[in-house]
Amino acid sequence: MKNSKLISLLKSFSENEIKEFRKFIDSPFFNKEGKYVLRFYNEVRKYYPEFTNSNLERKNIFEKLYPGKFYDDVIMRKLSSSLQRLAEEYLNYVYFRSSGYAKDLMNLRMLRERRLVSQFELKAEELETSFTEKKHQIDIDYFRNRFRLEIEKINYYMDFNSLVKQQQNSLQKIQGYIVFDALINILDIAYNILVGLNTMYSGKANVVLKIIDILDLEKVSAMLKKESPDLFPVFELFYLRYLSMLKFDEETYRKYKKTAFKNLDSYNRENRFTIMVSLQNFCITKFVKGERKFAFELHEIHKEMLNKGLLINETNGYMNMNSFRNIILTAQFVGKHSWMEKFIRDHEINILPEQRESLSAWARASVYYSDGKFNEALKELQSVKNDHFLTKHDIKLLLMKIFYELKDYETAISFADTYRKMVENDKTYSDIHKNSHKNFAIFYSKFIKLVANNNFSEFPFLKAEIVKSVCNSKEWLIEKIIMKIKKT
Repeated sequence: MKNSKLISLLKSFSENEIKEFRKFIDSPFFNKEGKYVLRFYNEVRKYYPEFTNSNLERKNIFEKLYPGKFYDDVIMRKLSSSLQRLAEEYLNYVYFRSSGYAKDLMNLRMLRERRLVSQFELKAEELETSFTEKKHQIDIDYFRNRFRLEIEKINYYMDFNSLVKQQQNSLQKIQGYIVFDALINILDIAYNILVGLNTMYSGKANVVLKIIDILDLEKVSAMLKKESPDLFPVFELFYLRYLSMLKFDEETYRKYKKTAFKNLDSYNRENRFTIMVSLQNFCITKFVKGERKFAFELHEIHKEMLNKGLLINETNGYMNMNSFRNIILTAQFVGKHSWMEKFIRDHEINILPEQRESLSAWARASVYYSDGKFNEALKELQSVKNDHFLTKHDIKLLLMKIFYELKDYETAISFADTYRKMVENDKTYSDIHKNSHKNFAIFYSKFIKLVANNNFSEFPFLKAEIVKSVCNSKEWLIEKIIMKIKKT
């Protein structure tokens, strides 16, 4: 039962949702199955949030529900099925309740179809006003929602044939909303394609990038700024974000960042997060391509995201594994070791339970390594499950560094060769990441062999080769070579 679909679903519930779901089940309007489903839930919820207790078995729960009766697996399966269906219905209700304008527009349509004239007009005016208020939070559906509002108004006007002027006014507005909606969605998709092509994942360009190549976006931008100055800032943000990854120059990045921070509070939480992640993506890609100064910029972005509460999921309180990993790696690179330790202490509880033990161990190992406690770091890594593609490279890189510090050169050389082959066969990484990690394995192996053979005369040549190459942990290799040169 611990690995059932029902338990997986309940694991995703927040503490508040677990409590609220009980009220949902207790309502005869939603629960047509009877009180046994509620009693079943009361027993199951005792094992929240981990749901790992050995007592969480169908037979044990059956005894609590039906004391003195022989176990009936059919009954338990029916209860599980009913509770799972109710859990899914509850989540539908939760998402509908929090769907914002989608819910409001559905309500408006209902008022129109029921010909509740005064209520419709009041609701339509209320929605129109909310779109233009400063406190309104914008998202990628902003123009689409405004378009849908005008569609509902047009349908309403058509029910009253005399309101031709109002129809024409709404049709005029719709033209602008459709154009803006199409453009920002195309730019959003194009940006994400560029991120995929330039950072972690392999991929190919598609029809969206071909369409953008045909458009003269610079002229389009100038026209929109002139024709619709009140709507232009939303388009400008998506346009600059796309340009920041297309041009990939610091000037465009700074312009995008300035525009983003100026209007950040105008966007909803999801879009604030997306904006900050796009700034993060730029810095990460620059860093991987050798512009190491962007690590300091990236660290500041991470701190800003933490301060604004954008890295913790509001529903379940967890942090994305990739975010946690990037924060550790960046803080370690820029030398913020005390900050990194505090971050781990404060936020390891925010790692998903199934990832917490291994990811925390890797993070602590990184701290130990930074403090020169290499045996402690190695001990921590022995408990790490490195089968996740986001951490397997980080773990192996850290292990190689530890082997060097412990002067275990034979293991280091063998491990580097195995790692190089692993990188070459890794189909999840883009070419730039593959080359960066493969180069580290090659240079690391050369360096270790020179050290093991006391061949100090070759160090300057190896250093020069590393400097002009794209290489993961380049600074670490150069630092170790310089230290060896100084000792000769």
